[in-house]
Amino acid sequence: MTSLSSIIADPRPRDSLGCSLERLDEDRRIDGGNMTFHRKRSASAPPGRVSTPATGHGYLIGLSVSGGHRRRIFRERHSTVHDFEENSIYVRSFSDSYQADLRGSFDFMLLEVSHSALERIADGADVKGVTELHAIAERSDPVLGGMLAALFATVDGRADRSALFVDQLSVAIGIHIVQQYGNARAVMTGRGRTLSSRSQAMLRELAQSRLSGDLTIEELAEACQLSQATFLRAFRETLGKTPHQWLSQQRIDKASHLLQFTETPLREIATVCGFSDQSHFTRAFVQATGTTPGVWRRHRKS
Repeated sequence: MTSLSSIIADPRPRDSLGCSLERLDEDRRIDGGNMTFHRKRSASAPPGRVSTPATGHGYLIGLSVSGGHRRRIFRERHSTVHDFEENSIYVRSFSDSYQADLRGSFDFMLLEVSHSALERIADGADVKGVTELHAIAERSDPVLGGMLAALFATVDGRADRSALFVDQLSVAIGIHIVQQYGNARAVMTGRGRTLSSRSQAMLRELAQSRLSGDLTIEELAEACQLSQATFLRAFRETLGKTPHQWLSQQRIDKASHLLQFTETPLREIATVCGFSDQSHFTRAFVQATGTTPGVWRRHRKS
């Protein structure tokens, strides 16, 4: 027999996704242009029934970071039980009201995408005619899990995420979502395509003029007159790196030139080359060269 406590909604405040604000051990958000990403974690699932009303906000995709989570989803005439393992996902439309009883631990990475954003993502992903995502209650998707984990990853408690890094992953995640769960087939164009020498030179010129600014995948793809999906494939095929890795190297190369041939202070080099501060510059330089900017400069000038 179902207990009264499982039927009566918990009165404590919850966020727009139905999570109890008082019980979350981790609650992070990243805005990615066409999508909003969340990381929500709690040692135990929210008490009481999670209930969210129908809205026109688009879709919610949730991915379980670890196993041990169970939920009973209630529909008009029946309910179903789902056990979530690591990298299990669900896809649901905000246009449908949602009711579920949650049990066990709660550790999810989630993304929200609106209907208009879904169409923009589909256009950039070479998938025409996507108007909706298929509803999924529980399915394994380790590819999406890997991309979301990279988005929320920290190093020594820090998250050195440039705008291009977030944008690059957002675009890749969006392409994956519409190709795997959209209601239209992908038109695979540009397979095996590479960037021309002219396009590469144009990208380098654009990057050098915007080292201290924010570049987007949309800008880079438009400069090469390619869709975002084709651009990402061609970029990786040609240069063997992601756009973020490539831009980071452009910044290190510029910084190295300034270190060797000028007396510009480190904090100014950090600003000119697009690092958030001198500490960020030092971490990136050590990762790229194995030594600090100051030591590198002294060795080159000795």
